[in-house]
Amino acid sequence: MAPLGEGSDDPVLPDLPRGPLDAARARASFPWKELALFWDGPDMLRFKKSIFSALENDPLFAHPPGSLSLEKYRELNFLRCKRVFEYDFLRVEDLLGSPQRVLALIQCLGMYDWSLATKFFLHTLTFGSAIYSSGSERHFKYLPKIFNMEIFGCFALTEVSHGSNTKAMRTTAHYDPTTEELIIHSPDFEAAKFWVGNMGKTATHAVVFAQLYTPGGRCHGLHPFVVQIRDPKTLLPMPGVMVGDIGKKLGQNGLDNGFAMFHKVRIPRQDLLNRSGDLTPEGTYVTHVKDSRQHFSESLGSLSSGRVAIAGMSVVNLKLAVSIALRFSATRRQFGPTDQEEVPVLEYPMQQWRLLPYLAAAYALDHFSKSLFLDLVELQQGLLRKDRSARQAELGREIHALASAGKPLASWTAQRGIQECREACGGHGYLAMNRLGDLRDDNDPNCTYEGDNNVLLQQTSNYLLGLLVRRDQGGARIESPLKTVDFLEAYPNILGHRFEGSSPEDCLDSSVPLAAYEWLVCYLLRESYQKLNQEKQSGSSDFEARNNCQVYCCRPLALAFLELTVVRRFHEHVHQPHVPPPLRAVLGRLSALYALWALNQHTALLYRGGYFSGEQAGKMVENAILALCAQLKDDAVALVDVIAPPDFILDSPIGRADGEPARGSQAPPFPLLPTLHNDGLKSRPCQTAARMEPCTCTRPHLKRHPNPSLRPQPTRPGLCPVLQGHFTPRPSLPLD
Repeated sequence: MAPLGEGSDDPVLPDLPRGPLDAARARASFPWKELALFWDGPDMLRFKKSIFSALENDPLFAHPPGSLSLEKYRELNFLRCKRVFEYDFLRVEDLLGSPQRVLALIQCLGMYDWSLATKFFLHTLTFGSAIYSSGSERHFKYLPKIFNMEIFGCFALTEVSHGSNTKAMRTTAHYDPTTEELIIHSPDFEAAKFWVGNMGKTATHAVVFAQLYTPGGRCHGLHPFVVQIRDPKTLLPMPGVMVGDIGKKLGQNGLDNGFAMFHKVRIPRQDLLNRSGDLTPEGTYVTHVKDSRQHFSESLGSLSSGRVAIAGMSVVNLKLAVSIALRFSATRRQFGPTDQEEVPVLEYPMQQWRLLPYLAAAYALDHFSKSLFLDLVELQQGLLRKDRSARQAELGREIHALASAGKPLASWTAQRGIQECREACGGHGYLAMNRLGDLRDDNDPNCTYEGDNNVLLQQTSNYLLGLLVRRDQGGARIESPLKTVDFLEAYPNILGHRFEGSSPEDCLDSSVPLAAYEWLVCYLLRESYQKLNQEKQSGSSDFEARNNCQVYCCRPLALAFLELTVVRRFHEHVHQPHVPPPLRAVLGRLSALYALWALNQHTALLYRGGYFSGEQAGKMVENAILALCAQLKDDAVALVDVIAPPDFILDSPIGRADGEPARGSQAPPFPLLPTLHNDGLKSRPCQTAARMEPCTCTRPHLKRHPNPSLRPQPTRPGLCPVLQGHFTPRPSLPLD
């Protein structure tokens, strides 16, 4: 087992390079390597290091000097995705046996480039998991083809005219018993599948959601089907399929988002993903699900997976942004007590107040997203065991509520945090090479896809209101498998609580804002419930009543509930007995800072509902936030060292680990862009070697290739050995 620190030629946690940041690191109150070990564990640290090292030592992943055209970027991104499969970081058995590795791989690739991570994620997890979890044994034939890239997949749910309203999707699947085939059809352009990642250029197969019709015209609702959309050898569309790319986006342009329309495309009956419903050869619909709502929930169960993943993606973006901004702030000097003495901008309370709460948020949300991911794994394992118990059903509803609010909270926090980091770095933050602009653009779609954030929050508030209705109507106890709502059993008593702090010191532990959050959720739940009943009593329909409750009642209710869940989980994590003593103080401060900073955004509600009274309550919270920022200031760089990737992955001159941005301003050499042969996804040895040009890359490929089993052997002197035997370098497309 490799050592974590010093004393090895290849330690998992090597010492960071010496430079201007040494002084800031020396002031830390805790050992950063010990926190890294506590936060991720030795096995995960080694796994991440293997991924980062592979990318850094492989010339295919070298950062190009300047921007690429859309076509070059997408072609290169596909080749990189193929190389990730060749490294075999993730195997089929890891999907269930090592779920943490699945999450870590996606996040490591995302730290490098979200276009690559998303392309890989959509193919293996969104497409692959949809087949695995929504299908049966007859569909498992697709799994090895997914992992050897014999086919390439996408997930086609959203249509031109319908996104969040999934029940109204208009693509149809009519069953023809005479041929035992399903006929996939788009009735018009508004029913075209749209925004589908990987569909634009590279997908050969899609999981397509369509309304299932049996003979006689009866509709059985939305179901998923495996549909081939391109020939894997030529990448030409299949008969009846119109497919293409939707064009340039604001970010993630290495990912080919596309559209597709189907004109009476026939697929075998067996390509219906049949976990929740199936067809007999004669056309009889068979299902174990008696409740149509449960069927719909099972059909779209993979959406919770996507939302949990997006929450984690957003946290990664926030980590990268605060790493760049805080390292820069610790070395950037401006003003001072005298004209001859300038101080680092991180010494200023204003800079601390702007950045350190987002650092605390990165830690708190990171722990939450990982724990929710493990909760989701528990749910999916139950589904695969065909567990149809009441607890399993309730677990699904709870995770759906948490994921529906977790994605909005994480993506909005990252969105605001990245912008704050960009502004906190001044003009240097606006410089493209420092990456904050790309992080902002690549994070932006997290607020929209897999459900618009504001629409998703309605799912969470509906879940909470439903618990209260059940309690009032039948006296049912309010509890849930993950215990996120158990506190609501004391709902009437909690509403009688009031803030009792007498000094800022009373607020320095996260238990104080935790109690305030419980009151806040109960208050907003009561307000939402009363508002909903008032709307109905005044004659509004249920649809109108729910719409009229969203802005000032249900929306803040959902956000406050999720913030409470994040605060509670982080508080319990950092106060558990096995936290190493040197880490307890700094983790406690992070927990308290995130809780107070998030709670402070609800000050008006705390006063309006009577939990706060007098001006001192609000001032105490503000003073406690500033005090915690001051206490964490000297730990900021060490805290960043725990979550920041290597410099090659971070790819920001002002965010370098040594604190010397000038040394990171030169781009590494980069090889010519390789191109695929015209036989599609499976590359073959080049038959036109005479047209190859000498490799312009100066890196020692054979010696430094990170995976000896994949080390390519040279077939012609003077040619890049990484490219020989795989792809034809195209001289007309140098990356200059």
